[in-house]
Amino acid sequence: MTGRTITRGRRGATAAILLVGGGAVVAASLIADDVAIAVVLGVFYVACAIGAYIWAGGSGDVAAIMRAGGDERQRALDRDATAIAGLAVACAAIIGAIVEIARGNGPGAYGVMCVVCGLSYTIALYVFHRRR
Repeated sequence: MTGRTITRGRRGATAAILLVGGGAVVAASLIADDVAIAVVLGVFYVACAIGAYIWAGGSGDVAAIMRAGGDERQRALDRDATAIAGLAVACAAIIGAIVEIARGNGPGAYGVMCVVCGLSYTIALYVFHRRR
């Protein structure tokens, strides 16, 4: 396999992930009988997949990350950005759970997200500690 073929394959994988995720959202919209939203979301996700495919073929840090490639510095950028995004989602879940409890409801879906976040962090910490 040439370097060009590997790049193309990884570009395709990036677009495919968007299409699969978008297809799931479109299917959920159709199940909810919201055809107009399903069409809009379908067009949106196809456009995003095309954009990601083109962007991943370019040069630069983001393109290398989108291809699941890159050097150590680019992978560290991706790891750090992922960690910050995870912290932001965890904070949003905690705030959401607190608001739902204050409204007299249980923590609901926000509570589930808090549990998933806490368990995944605990398991990852244990695994990484054992590996190092």
